[in-house]
Amino acid sequence: MVVFDKNKSNKALKEVQKILSENNTDHEIYNEHNDAKSYSGYDLVLVIGGDGSMLSAAKLFSHINCPFLGINLGKVGFMADLDSDNLATELPEVLSGNNLVEDKETISCSYNGKKYTAFNEIVLHTQKSYKLMHFELRIEGNLIYRKRADGLIISTSNGSTAYSLSAGGPILSPDVNGLVITSLNPLSLSARPLIVPSSAHIEVSLIKTPDDLNSFIIIDGNQEIQIEDNAKDFSVTKSEQSFKLLHPKNHDFFKTCRDKLHWSISKDEHSSN
Repeated sequence: MVVFDKNKSNKALKEVQKILSENNTDHEIYNEHNDAKSYSGYDLVLVIGGDGSMLSAAKLFSHINCPFLGINLGKVGFMADLDSDNLATELPEVLSGNNLVEDKETISCSYNGKKYTAFNEIVLHTQKSYKLMHFELRIEGNLIYRKRADGLIISTSNGSTAYSLSAGGPILSPDVNGLVITSLNPLSLSARPLIVPSSAHIEVSLIKTPDDLNSFIIIDGNQEIQIEDNAKDFSVTKSEQSFKLLHPKNHDFFKTCRDKLHWSISKDEHSSN
């Protein structure tokens, strides 16, 4: 069980421990002072927090190769979707096997001889968001465009409801094996997000940035790789690593969109559901 903020999550943590004990489920709470690689042999990683906590846990425990289940304490929660107010009924159901398993695609960024795995998105950005950079995008070796913008987002379907959505990108249904490529505040008004197959080989070349600023490749919002002057190209491909997410049996992605994104729905329709 993973809890990054024990003060904020204390109430939910105690309730989860009680439910697990009542259902004779062995468990262990992750200790941040221990090496995450020392944890192995588990059937489930249970995360208490929001989607940010889910991403952090996915990176830490990807080596276990088991499903992840999230109890949402955040404001949105597309990945962590168990309701903390209904744990007594929802959690035992999921633990009993009455659940859905969703396979999430991840992507790999190759830069300067190293590889980095992203569950949501890979972002190209400068130190200051209001400074334009000039970059080139190629897919399968074909030139797509050269563009001036604040940056670029390459997102998985999972990440399409995160930073890419904030930048005007489309939402991809979880069963769509695709990537969303979204420019951040492009200078060209005709610029639009692209959806490409997740099998596509994407190459990005940084042409020019302001002389006094560094540029970065940002992985899932929490890992920064500074772009060096002698290495201004990187590529993005589908990763061999997958990410299994557990949902309650009645999980409906589009209902989550309606609830979390406040999509319009009439009172009559709402009451009938």
